Amino acid sequence: MYLNYLPRSPCKCLQYMQQVRQLHLLRRHVNMGAKPPIRETTRLRPTSKQLQQLQSLAYSNSRQRATFSSDHEQLVDELEGCEMSFTTANLEDELNLHLSAARSPQELLEMFAQSQLELTDRVQCISVLWAHYQQLSSSEKTELTLQLQQLLLPSLAFHVPSMNIDQLSCCYLYLRKMHVPNSDHTLERILMRALEIIELTVDKELVALPALSRLLVAINLERDFFTPLVCRNFMPHLEEHVTNCQSDQDARLLSTCLFQLHSLIDAELLNRFKQRVLELLQSGTLSSETPKTLLKLLHMLNLSNWSHLNTAIIRQLLLTLRNCVPELESNDLKIVCRTFLHHQEPAALVEPLKQATTALLQQEPTADVLSCAVPFGSLQQRDDYMQQFRQLLQSKSAWQLPNASGHLFSVLRALKIADVRYCDAYWSAVAAELPSCAKDLTHLRFLRDCQRYMNFNNNLGGTYRHQEVERKLSRLCIQAIEQDVAGRLPTKFARLAAFVLGYGQTPFAWKKFPNVLLSKMLAMAPQFDIQDCFLLSRGVQIACELRFRQHVPHLLAMQLDTMDSILIACAERHLSNSEEQPLNASDLSILVRTLSHRKTLKNTQVYNQALAHYKSLNCNDLNSRVVREMAYNFNASHYFVPELLESMFEYVTQQHEHITGDTVEKVLTCAYNLGYTPASLEALDYAALVLIRDFDHMSGLSLVQSCLALCFYKSIPEQLINQVFCVKFIQRIEDEIQICYSKATYPGMVLNRVMQLNRTVCLDLPEANVPWFQQNYVEAQLSKKHFVPSAFNADVKHLLHDLLKDENYFRCNHTTPYGYQIDFVIHFDKDKRPVRTPAVEATMLDRITKVAILLLKLDSFCENDLTALRGPESLKIKHLEMMGYKVLHINEHDWNSKYMNAPGAKANYLKCLLQISH
Repeated sequence: MYLNYLPRSPCKCLQYMQQVRQLHLLRRHVNMGAKPPIRETTRLRPTSKQLQQLQSLAYSNSRQRATFSSDHEQLVDELEGCEMSFTTANLEDELNLHLSAARSPQELLEMFAQSQLELTDRVQCISVLWAHYQQLSSSEKTELTLQLQQLLLPSLAFHVPSMNIDQLSCCYLYLRKMHVPNSDHTLERILMRALEIIELTVDKELVALPALSRLLVAINLERDFFTPLVCRNFMPHLEEHVTNCQSDQDARLLSTCLFQLHSLIDAELLNRFKQRVLELLQSGTLSSETPKTLLKLLHMLNLSNWSHLNTAIIRQLLLTLRNCVPELESNDLKIVCRTFLHHQEPAALVEPLKQATTALLQQEPTADVLSCAVPFGSLQQRDDYMQQFRQLLQSKSAWQLPNASGHLFSVLRALKIADVRYCDAYWSAVAAELPSCAKDLTHLRFLRDCQRYMNFNNNLGGTYRHQEVERKLSRLCIQAIEQDVAGRLPTKFARLAAFVLGYGQTPFAWKKFPNVLLSKMLAMAPQFDIQDCFLLSRGVQIACELRFRQHVPHLLAMQLDTMDSILIACAERHLSNSEEQPLNASDLSILVRTLSHRKTLKNTQVYNQALAHYKSLNCNDLNSRVVREMAYNFNASHYFVPELLESMFEYVTQQHEHITGDTVEKVLTCAYNLGYTPASLEALDYAALVLIRDFDHMSGLSLVQSCLALCFYKSIPEQLINQVFCVKFIQRIEDEIQICYSKATYPGMVLNRVMQLNRTVCLDLPEANVPWFQQNYVEAQLSKKHFVPSAFNADVKHLLHDLLKDENYFRCNHTTPYGYQIDFVIHFDKDKRPVRTPAVEATMLDRITKVAILLLKLDSFCENDLTALRGPESLKIKHLEMMGYKVLHINEHDWNSKYMNAPGAKANYLKCLLQISH
């Protein structure tokens, strides 16, 4: 069996065969039950050259066995750094060399059965068995696990009391990795002995980090235990190790321990560890030369429990990894990609990741690599990515890889595929993978498909339905709610119920929700967290928009009222608790979105209370993700918090090197829509630099909206104008329209923004020499749009008619040459008397004053400040004044006030506004 490893040199081959012969003799004596021919005290030592050759052989075997299959990659990544090395000092022993050179598990089991084996060698044998285990088929693994329980563990039981913590942790880790159940008596003794040692050594001596990390990883495998209870005595050791952390290996092992014990880690310990990591980065102990440690740290710090608190250090770790991105292994590169996409910074990684993922995709055309590459791809690469996606979608082997549906879903969304054929193909494949009955509901993995379907359906504006997926998922959700323990857990129930609420597919779905949902929501309401409330609110929103848009049955209306009351009560509870446990920016943003899903929730006092909490929010822990969430909520709610808007601009100023153009666009668009001007124009200069830097990585719509905001502030650089107003960019816009999700709304929105930008540049920056090329678009839009006067408009028109005595003295719904619409236009002569409206636009040179009356509705102002005019309205007023109009505006809020309802009050108001004395 050793012939495959024969050296090429005849001399070396002879030496090697002599050494193999010695090993065979040793094995023969051991198998016969005799003592080894050479006593321990006179054991023959190989020469240094022979030892080097055998170490090379053992290392070659271990490397060959370490080429894990894809279904173990994530597990190996989690366990990396915890394994017991068997290619270093122990290899000086011939028996250990023999163990490492073994070619099959059976050979190792035969050796283990010999009573002459020392305890150290037995532990070594188990670790080598794990290396073999990974290369076996599923049936062979099952068989080996049974053999371990029947042959290996009984003979190991005798040695458990004499094992030290290092040996116990190694045995327990490798046996658990080989799926020996915790119910096995010997394995139970091993774990109990290890926990006893850790408990007894608290305040006496420190248990080594490798042993702690092995035990923690093994205890958390398959989630058989409640970790905080079982591992409570680990904490004093970990606290001491954090204080003594001096090397990259310490940091690496500590990151594994903290990840596994995250529920017991408080802010103080986490901050101490982060400080030690920063010191190691500054000293150079951690650098691009230690990528594995950096990746383990990223994995731990990016845990959802505290990821929002670790943006600064995660950014620094990613920047440290930047130079070695091209050399990263496949799995490591995927970790870096996903971490970057979660935090959306630092921007310096965009180009290296784009190049690295493109190169990796050529070598490894799998769904997970494609999902990492697509977010960094350009429009020119889209056709190639589409072709690869189609091939993967039709490939049975691609669907057999771990989490294939999740990776393919990421590609489906990132490529903005709206072709129903591919959508149907994907969701049909998902439906085929779903379990058929309640007994297959292990870990409720189908909940991921529920969440993806809800997100995907939202992206397509509710126009896409896949009935088979909806039926299967709804049935599984109802079964789990009624029959599984998950139906009694608030967090699980909220995810299950949200899908059923949204898509129905239940008896009487056309007139009401299942009664079990309402009864359980009432029972669990005091236990729902913020995320649970968000999901339930989202499910109700989908139901009202998708299934009950036209008609709400009586029974359903009663249920909706009850659910609204539940969600309002939950929101009040979370807001009231914020005094003791202040809400962070992410939680507050989720709570606001929960209450904005339905008008009945938005029109409540608790919604305004939630928005008001933004004023007391701590702005010291901002990051790109939080900034984007806040910008979304401010845009959607029109809520105005100057302090937070200023903090967002300060973040742009301080982190302009690291934030991406998409984040800058969110800040600029939010501030422009709310009409807020930053205290320092320096932030706008930095924003423009970021846009120029990331011009090729941003979507056309984002660039147009960013430029429009910069024009509002008169801070757009000439370079950006030249890049936007050129044939190449306009073609880019047209290409994006062709591939967009929702053809019903997206193209119109993009073209309208381009028109607004063109108009603004023409009026505010005539020196840029950009021509007005949107007249045809404006006229086409006017021909499609039919004016429907509101009650507000009709009321003002009636009073103007009574005041001016003739309809020819004013014009309604007038459109200016640049496409602005004015509710009413009145012309006055030099004596301030109204004159008949001229056929063409008059100018100030004609000694005629043009008065534009704008009817400003409630949404023209910020939600919480009816004196704060929003940006688009302010820009309109400024442009109308540039075109020669004297602009007057009437606020809907004032017009409908109690004072204005007095007899003659509105007529007198108009007289004063127009300065008419008769």
